[in-house]
Formats: sequence, C-alpha cells, structure tokens
Amino acid sequence: MARHDTSVAEQEKRIGRRVSRQVSVLLTEIEKEDVPDRLLELAQELQQALSDKLAAGTSSK
Repeated sequence: MARHDTSVAEQEKRIGRRVSRQVSVLLTEIEKEDVPDRLLELAQELQQALSDKLAAGTSSK
C-alpha cells in the first residue's frame, strides 16, 4: 500500500512541476508582449499570487 501512496505522491509532484513550468513560460511570454499597463499589472499580481500559493503549499508539508 505504501508503494502506491508514494507513486501517487510522485505523480502529483510531477504534475505540479509541469503546471508550474507551463505557467512560468506563459507569464514570461506575457511580459514580453507590448500590452496596456493594467494588463501587465494584473499578470504580475497573478504571478505573485501563484508564487505565494506555491510557497504556502511547500511550507505546510
């Protein structure tokens, strides 16, 4: 049973890393675009919120 739990946990970690990479790439691409200041501000707020959430998730484990 423990082996299955470890496998599920590893899958969740891999999915989390893949999603984090995808979000990071998208946010980087958004920052490269010529966009209105308000949109850039919102993207930066989103990036900070995601970073905060990831940091909170890792500290609670």
